[in-house]
Amino acid sequence: MKTEDLIATLAAEPAPPPAASLERRAGLGAVAGLAVTVVLFLAVLGPRANLGAALSDPVVLAKTLMPLLLALFAGALALRSARPAVPSGVPGRIVWLVPAAVGALFFWALGATEAGQRLVAFLGHSTQVCIPAITVLSLPILAGLIHAMRGGAPVHPARSGALAGLAAAGMAAAIYSLFCTEDSPLFYAVWYSVAIGVATGIGAVAGRRFLRW
Repeated sequence: MKTEDLIATLAAEPAPPPAASLERRAGLGAVAGLAVTVVLFLAVLGPRANLGAALSDPVVLAKTLMPLLLALFAGALALRSARPAVPSGVPGRIVWLVPAAVGALFFWALGATEAGQRLVAFLGHSTQVCIPAITVLSLPILAGLIHAMRGGAPVHPARSGALAGLAAAGMAAAIYSLFCTEDSPLFYAVWYSVAIGVATGIGAVAGRRFLRW
């Protein structure tokens, strides 16, 4: 076959479909994992009885909104980390506002709670449920994000995995908060953070294992 004929034949063939963008892959992975998480949540825990009334209190609402914001910023950072030489940019600076706000809520509650009730509010009655529940609920979302990020090229796989774990844990904590009746920041600012830290560590291990080039 002549070169001109080969070029004409190749030009006549349809172009291959473009590969899905990393954002689209991550979105689909997060949605798929989130669907599994929601099913698990509804099957095992379910929303609290007075959810609507509870969320009318800004302090209780913060228990859901803060993890959601964390998930949003951490997810953006995870996607950036999956591309070589892409700086963390604005999300890398804004994300620190979330722990700062959580810390402010904690110290506000410390001052607003009577001295004799502080330890009771801090320990609560559901620590043994809170930490494992948030961790388990984060795993399907983390799996979806890690699978999607394999289409990228993270320079620091453990860091990318940790950010994915942070995003997954934020979503899981927000969902779990709809069940949790521990409404004091003395409780959720500490123990939700512990659970999120555990899931972030799992993400780091998963990233080191599955996101290596």
